Amino acid sequence: MKFLPKNTGSLTDFEGLTYPKDRTAAREALSKIQRNFCAYSERYLKPLDSVDVEHFDPRLKNTDSDNIYNWHAVIHWLNMRKSNRIEDFEPLPDLQTWTFDRVSYLNGFFVCNEADMETKNLLDFLGVNRKEVYDERSKHVARLRRMIEKIGEEELIEFLAESPDDLSFPTALASELGLPVDDLISRRQADS
Repeated sequence: MKFLPKNTGSLTDFEGLTYPKDRTAAREALSKIQRNFCAYSERYLKPLDSVDVEHFDPRLKNTDSDNIYNWHAVIHWLNMRKSNRIEDFEPLPDLQTWTFDRVSYLNGFFVCNEADMETKNLLDFLGVNRKEVYDERSKHVARLRRMIEKIGEEELIEFLAESPDDLSFPTALASELGLPVDDLISRRQADS
């Protein structure tokens, strides 16, 4: 979810791209600006994953209004399970101005202020707390927690710096384990 907003400075890779003609180039550019994380689940996009160019608002697909702000690189599984009936989840926030600080992470779930209906609808629409996503996120955190107990936090941090797919679910890792995930992701990006 922290990869939903787009940094306007990084959008030069999208100049002139259209969908579906430039699907592959769009997917590669989206993965790059999302730092190779699924925009919805925050799972690291592994080489063998099926990754889709997801149209956040399906009503815009194949129209003149469909553009980079509507596109996200997401894991195919999650894309296929997201509702296509966006109308059932309105009002939704404008993703060009929406910020991730409107979301908190508590007890394994993404949550928001009850009065923030747009963000609540967004969480429901994207399915970030679906049982399958929650279970995978929880198992990943539990596995890294066991690694901390066995090898220590400092060793785990060094391991994570060299193993980007183990940085999946960065919000959960930072919140539940106190790991400096943003620093590790930035360090990894600088090495690429």
